[in-house]
Amino acid sequence: MNIAWWCSGTPGLVWTWRYTPFLGVWVLAGALLGGWRLAHRRAGRPIDPPAARRWTAGVLAIAVVSEWPLGALGAGYLASVAVLRWVVLTFVAAPLLLAGVPTWLLDRWLPRSSRRWAVVRAVTRWPVALLVFNAVMIGTHLPPVLEALKVTQLGSFASDLAHLGAALLWWWPAMRREPDRGALQEPARAFYLFASSVLMFVPSSFLVFSSLPLYGLFELAPPLWLGFDAQWDQQLGGILMNVVGGLALWVTIAIGFLRWAGAQERADAAARRDRLGHGAPPA
Repeated sequence: MNIAWWCSGTPGLVWTWRYTPFLGVWVLAGALLGGWRLAHRRAGRPIDPPAARRWTAGVLAIAVVSEWPLGALGAGYLASVAVLRWVVLTFVAAPLLLAGVPTWLLDRWLPRSSRRWAVVRAVTRWPVALLVFNAVMIGTHLPPVLEALKVTQLGSFASDLAHLGAALLWWWPAMRREPDRGALQEPARAFYLFASSVLMFVPSSFLVFSSLPLYGLFELAPPLWLGFDAQWDQQLGGILMNVVGGLALWVTIAIGFLRWAGAQERADAAARRDRLGHGAPPA
């Protein structure tokens, strides 16, 4: 059995369905799960089941798309699987991880007086987070950059780590609920996510509308099956990026906006009741 640290592409290597474990995936997953539970134990705090489920689901999403076979397929055979891995890291793993960190644990990891929080606060302000996310998304999908990173285990690991890190920064203003931690409130949150969905169309359009395959790594890879060429594979990747990613954003926008509208309606109703109560004659 072949064993590797992280998924990487080897040009010209014929695909086989022989399991290849990636040890780095299991080390990272174990560190994330163990570190989260250790933080609770050291703080003497009980584990909140919903937060534990969200954190565990986020780690599981990272493991599924990074382990064999998706990790290997996305690293050197199919552009569509490479984009699928990015979609899962960005729209599944990152928001679940952020949702799995309670406020007290965030205060423990990032005290407001610490330099760590000063750095995080600077890069999670919504204009900076939006810029960093799009710079990483576009930069890592440029053909020369992608092909240089994917062919080595270290480069592929760095690419995945950049995708996850940029997604965490990007989701921070939209996912966190603490106003003093840079959380956006509606309707600014909806505008922030809408702007992200528009910008996402730029790289996906290149994948969908390019007349030729953009990535030699995937174009020259030995075919996995007949009738599915590099052009179709690339177009499918662009569709996944734009449709799945855009749909996830629009669903998030809709849910957040409906919650905000409901809260505003309840607040208005409570204010009307208070006015009527104060103006009512005594019994």
